Amino acid sequence: MSIRRVMNTKDLVIAKIKESLNLATKREAESYLNVVVSAIEQTLLDNLKNPTFQLKLNSLGKFSIRHRPSIYRKISFTGETKQTEAKRKVKFVSLGRLRENEVER
Repeated sequence: MSIRRVMNTKDLVIAKIKESLNLATKREAESYLNVVVSAIEQTLLDNLKNPTFQLKLNSLGKFSIRHRPSIYRKISFTGETKQTEAKRKVKFVSLGRLRENEVER
């Protein structure tokens, strides 16, 4: 009975990077992945306050920051009215081949 190693998604991406760039080690590929992810993360963090900011990565997808203002809500059990907090969320919309191959639910 052979035991197969189950790869997580990060390992799959690292393997693709290593193969595509003909890198010698897995560690080199992981460092490339870390640089790209941290650059995307830092770009989003730098633009959190911009309500119209969108980061479009061709053929992969688009990151946008959604701002939701605070609103007043009535709590039905107690009858009091409280103000909710304003929220910011990062939204991802797939594009290109990824979007074409999505399955609708």
